[in-house]
Amino acid sequence: MHRVLIAAQPAAAAVLQRMLEGIADSVATHSRADAFTALDQDAASIDLIISTVAFDESRMIDFLQAVKREPAMRDIPFLCMRVLPTVLSDSLIGHVGAVCRDCGAVDMLDIATLGDQEGQAALIKAVLRHAGRGAAKPD
Repeated sequence: MHRVLIAAQPAAAAVLQRMLEGIADSVATHSRADAFTALDQDAASIDLIISTVAFDESRMIDFLQAVKREPAMRDIPFLCMRVLPTVLSDSLIGHVGAVCRDCGAVDMLDIATLGDQEGQAALIKAVLRHAGRGAAKPD
């Protein structure tokens, strides 16, 4: 089973954890400090980082850039997401996705506009595609 760090506000983290039940072991964090504490303790066991647009007062891109600067963390695949509806337009989310990919994210997934089953299917597909794509993990 993959181990996923979820960096999200509590409501979005709960949605993601529910969707990933049985697919991934997830660790939810709600602030940059908590996320880095979890990564500092066990980055080698994290197969994927999922961060939402509204993470830590909408600082997802700042968090992404900080992770990619850290040698012990930079190879962990990083998936950006919008999980809950926001005031941001779909067009703006598309631009955010482009910035995320430019900063090293594997993708930007927008499930806020999908139904529950379609959103869960898209998330599971993304986790299975991207988890563990970084540097080889020790056994």
